[in-house]
Amino acid sequence: MARNSLRKGTLSSVKPSLEDLNDTSEEDYEVEDVMSEVESTDEANDESEEKTDLESTQRQLKSIPFSELLEAQRALKSEKVKFTQKNGAKLSKNRRRHESPSDSEDDDDDRNDRSKHAPVEMSSKRAVPRFREVVHVPKPLRRDPRFDTLSGNLNVDKVKNNYGFVMEYRLSEIKQLEQELKSCREQERRERIKEALKSLRSKLERRKEDERTARVLKEHRQSEKEKIRQGKKPFYLKKSEQKKLLQLDKYKSMEGTKALDRYMEKKQKRRAQKEKKRLPRARPDRA
Repeated sequence: MARNSLRKGTLSSVKPSLEDLNDTSEEDYEVEDVMSEVESTDEANDESEEKTDLESTQRQLKSIPFSELLEAQRALKSEKVKFTQKNGAKLSKNRRRHESPSDSEDDDDDRNDRSKHAPVEMSSKRAVPRFREVVHVPKPLRRDPRFDTLSGNLNVDKVKNNYGFVMEYRLSEIKQLEQELKSCREQERRERIKEALKSLRSKLERRKEDERTARVLKEHRQSEKEKIRQGKKPFYLKKSEQKKLLQLDKYKSMEGTKALDRYMEKKQKRRAQKEKKRLPRARPDRA
């Protein structure tokens, strides 16, 4: 009786009896088979209902004109764009809230510091060498013989004697340029010769000044050595006193010549220019 009622689909009306409870496990298996059959029938009914719904929606869509469908599609796209924009604005606001003010200030400072005229920032990363260094080889040390103690101390007098021909060559070059300047007619060429003569003469003047300073200081040292031999204390010149001695020697060498007058005129002009710079500027008249 229970079996017939289950096949008909009326499971709720079945009442278990004593005979059914005392049956073997074979009847339980039969009940499970019936339940699975009922579930499969329910799924089939659901699928058929979904198919009918799809067919009905397709019929409705076919009946709608194409222009209305296009308008609906455009409206959906615009709503989608608005939704994404709103979400993006919310995300940026949340990021700004979570970010600390110091981070934003650092970013602003970096932007302000950067300039198109600034030098290119070189990367600190270096490529790893292809070959592993097994034995460390020391780098060859390069030395400049001019500043190395192995080459010995500088002897100015010896250098002058060894390279005295350079001075003679410059003097001959000055004479040659002076003769060329007299015969030359091109203005550009004359300007170039004048510049070359000016540089050579300035080098000669510099050489003479160096020789004068060396001679004056040598004479002073010799006089101090004589005083030490006599039992007197040595007197070491300061930089300012050295300059005074050099100026006195210069005046003595130019005494009785026009060069002294020219030198004094130049010196007075320089002093006047310095004093003029120190004077306060006149205020502009306010109209």
